[in-house]
Amino acid sequence: MLRVAPVRRVLALQLGLPGLLLVGVGVWAFGVSQTQRQAIGPYGLLANADAWLLVGLVLLLAGLLAELSRPQPRTWLLGAYLVGLIVAIHATVPLLYGGTPEYAWVYKHVGVAQEFGRYHRVTDTSNIYQEWPALFTTVAAISSLGDAGPLSFAAWGPVAFELADALLLLGIFRLLTGDRRLPYLAVLLYEGLIAWVGQDYLSPQAFGYLLWLGIMAIVVRWLIVPAPAHARWRLVNQARALLLARRSAPPETGTAMRWVALALVAVLYFAIVAAHQLSPYIVLPGVLGLVLLGVVWRGWLVLGVLVVIALGYLAPRYGLIASQFGGIFSGGDVFENAAGSQGILHRAAEARTGDVVHVLAALMWLGMVAAIALRWRSLGRVAIPGALALSPFLVLGVQSYGGEAIYRVFLFSAPWCALLIAELIAELRGALRPLVSAVACTVALVAGLQGLWGPVAVYAFTSGELTASLWLYDHAAPGSVLVLAADDFPGLEAADYSAYDLQVIPADPQLGQDYLDEADVLGVEQWISSLGHGGAYVVFSQSMANYADYFGYPSGYGQLAKEVSGNSIWHVVYRNPDVVIYRVTVG
Repeated sequence: MLRVAPVRRVLALQLGLPGLLLVGVGVWAFGVSQTQRQAIGPYGLLANADAWLLVGLVLLLAGLLAELSRPQPRTWLLGAYLVGLIVAIHATVPLLYGGTPEYAWVYKHVGVAQEFGRYHRVTDTSNIYQEWPALFTTVAAISSLGDAGPLSFAAWGPVAFELADALLLLGIFRLLTGDRRLPYLAVLLYEGLIAWVGQDYLSPQAFGYLLWLGIMAIVVRWLIVPAPAHARWRLVNQARALLLARRSAPPETGTAMRWVALALVAVLYFAIVAAHQLSPYIVLPGVLGLVLLGVVWRGWLVLGVLVVIALGYLAPRYGLIASQFGGIFSGGDVFENAAGSQGILHRAAEARTGDVVHVLAALMWLGMVAAIALRWRSLGRVAIPGALALSPFLVLGVQSYGGEAIYRVFLFSAPWCALLIAELIAELRGALRPLVSAVACTVALVAGLQGLWGPVAVYAFTSGELTASLWLYDHAAPGSVLVLAADDFPGLEAADYSAYDLQVIPADPQLGQDYLDEADVLGVEQWISSLGHGGAYVVFSQSMANYADYFGYPSGYGQLAKEVSGNSIWHVVYRNPDVVIYRVTVG
């Protein structure tokens, strides 16, 4: 009888965890249906979601951690839990907002893709999006084949990219470690760590990042060599021997397959180069780090091929980069380049969310350093992920990318930090390992979700706002001036977006334009007159009101929205519950 109870508990655990997955997904879906998006305040979705939504997330996380703690975890169930958790993280906002794409800048990407779909060529060589067209032409092709416009699937870009990224990372981590459960723990950590970065929406950087993971999968599987390349200098050989001590043997590969792998790397890298301006130059330091370690087959040839592709594509377009962005070097001040976006006026809610993700980033990098330091006698076990985790920081020596470079550095460093931290946790013994796993994953997920969902009331748009924007492009004559009262509205999604002059009232210091107070209606009208078109369409929306509440700018937004409703030269041409569009005629 004493043996029956443990057996029953084991059977209950085995049969109960698949059921818990279904319950978790169902509870989360019910919670989404019960959440009132109108109630989402400045602290975001975590603070205002229906309790069942949060319970569903807890059940999915608990079930995945429970399966990981089993002596023989079932990989199919680990994968199913991971898919469920990724879908819950990245599908919640699209479901709440009726499948409308999040972030105003996504709509510009949609517009460029639709322009390629209509004209099938570059129409403006001064447009940096068209000169780096790989993502946009891909989206246009998918839209054509599926007979569905980009707006019909753009909202689900984060779900698609994250699932694809997770699949590649599972494969890479499985090649780098012999523990079957470790890749799932690492990807779980990774999903929490990077949730806040917001680089997985329909964008060139998300596309380039996915291709970069594909390159890493090819390199780790077919281009890593068993022994480091012999160098001419004794010091180099000694350093490599120290850094690669106790490195596990890579998979065996024939020479013919290595040449095929090199060719595939070149093709994927060309696609990255043609998709995004910064991503190729974050990839290069990672490859360089592995080459310096001597673990890449024909390493200097591989690196040389990538450099030639990058510079060959950049050279004829460098004039465009130099004229619009000041060149590829923004100075050697690492701290300035790592400072992030400048000019953001932090208010209480935004600042608190920012503090959460800054602490998360610091914990991630401290965990990575600790994982490397604690293996100082066997650095070969962490050499490859360590080199890949540290190499992105080299970019900060030359470029800030408008304040966004540090976020890309975090993103490119995160997978390898997650793997190193997961390996450190896996070495713990007894009850300490599942406890630390649960704490680390919970902290990462909660902090990452706060960063992702904190500003959702600002950056997510209702279907009414998108409908109003589409109405505007359907009814405003080409050449019209379209004025936003705040820089937070879906726009530029039409194929002929370049035929319109989109302006934002200059009352927001975050945009470097703060010489107007929108409460001064006459001043706003004079500014519209200065545009030289005799009038404009001016848009007010719910997302703009949320933006003004969140940041405190534009100055006077609320007063302007009230006062123009009775003004004789402001005529309402479109209205729905979320948007009012005025036609303003000025002398």
